[in-house]
Amino acid sequence: MLDSFTIRRIQSVMNGYIHEKVPAPLRTMVKLTYQMNASGLILTEERPAQERYQWDKMDIAQFHWEGNQWKVYAKDEHGSGWNVVNTIEPAPHFEDLLEQVEQDETGIFWR
Repeated sequence: MLDSFTIRRIQSVMNGYIHEKVPAPLRTMVKLTYQMNASGLILTEERPAQERYQWDKMDIAQFHWEGNQWKVYAKDEHGSGWNVVNTIEPAPHFEDLLEQVEQDETGIFWR
């Protein structure tokens, strides 16, 4: 379970990351959001839906705090569950894993 200081720090990191990742002129076409809970977060991409004022959401990655380290999960091939990403080693620092998801050397996050 994450303490309140760590939660605020990660929220600050994510808010900065999202601000830099999606340039202002594109924010009406795509946005990144995240949902955080006591043990991690899910990074999501949103795009305008067919229905006016609605957004379609696609989960990108899940970061989960387990045993004093972060692990990264990706959606399974059916999009219904999460699988641990074995090519990204668990790490004690959230930012290290966020950077690896951003680089996405295996092509499983940013399609």
